[in-house]
Amino acid sequence: MVAGARIWAGLAVLFWAVAFFGIVDLLTVFSANEGFAAVMGLEASWGVLFTFVISGAFLVIAVRPQEPAPALVQLWTTVAALLLAWIFTHDTSPLVVAAILIPMAVISSIAGRRARRSTSASSHDNTYRQPQRRRTTSALDPSGPLLLLALVGVPFWWAYAATAVELSQTPGIEDDITWGLTHWPVQAALGLYLSLAVLVMTFWAPGRTLLGTSCWICAVVLGATWLLYPASAGSVDSVGLSILAVAWGTAVFFCRYLGHPRPDPPDAGVSAVHRPLGPQLSGTRARHVDRAAHDNPVLPGFTQIDQ
Repeated sequence: MVAGARIWAGLAVLFWAVAFFGIVDLLTVFSANEGFAAVMGLEASWGVLFTFVISGAFLVIAVRPQEPAPALVQLWTTVAALLLAWIFTHDTSPLVVAAILIPMAVISSIAGRRARRSTSASSHDNTYRQPQRRRTTSALDPSGPLLLLALVGVPFWWAYAATAVELSQTPGIEDDITWGLTHWPVQAALGLYLSLAVLVMTFWAPGRTLLGTSCWICAVVLGATWLLYPASAGSVDSVGLSILAVAWGTAVFFCRYLGHPRPDPPDAGVSAVHRPLGPQLSGTRARHVDRAAHDNPVLPGFTQIDQ
């Protein structure tokens, strides 16, 4: 089941990053293609959403299928942003993307659950294994620094999304179309995702590494694109705001290390190690001890620690 989860997630990475032109749009931005100079801001927002946010989440699932929770939270946050963008823009482009992404996220969740069960079942075959440490993933762990960054970033990215919503409804506005999907509503979804992601990070520590990384990459790529193509559709024509976006993303990246969940201690009553204290037994006595091991896990000459 682990191999199946990896294969499925790997195919999802190729689907979103390649078939949905995520990588192609990013290469367009940094290849200085004059044919797309008028829409470079839209190309950048499309590229980071499908390459780093969606494909990046599936890549994490492919690498660690037994621990898909942070990647799934990133995917469901993206779905929420897409649905909100559909409601605000009255454009079906975000809805189409969400309709494709939702079943893929559900399948990944089921595959991840089965991969964990498969791994757990195989580990139980080892009688003398040490008890596994469990991560605490359910409790909220608010972060003060991330809360401050959210207070700065949420209004900024909300305004970015609101501008995209307004321009998506403006007749004759410069736009780009991929697979029949317009880019302005998708850019609105990206702004909403960044607003939601930093809030999730603020209160849920296990998601900070992945969500913080995606926020950082998105903000840095967008800020760099705005500096290179300030007059293009989808760009923010402000040097100060472009630098602020890069600085904000970098700060989020470093704050992602705050508040990682600590593993729980081993459960009481579970023995950690059986260590021989006396001399090694040999001959007939050793055979009697081996026979007694079937009846009593704590043998004479051994001690049980970490009760």
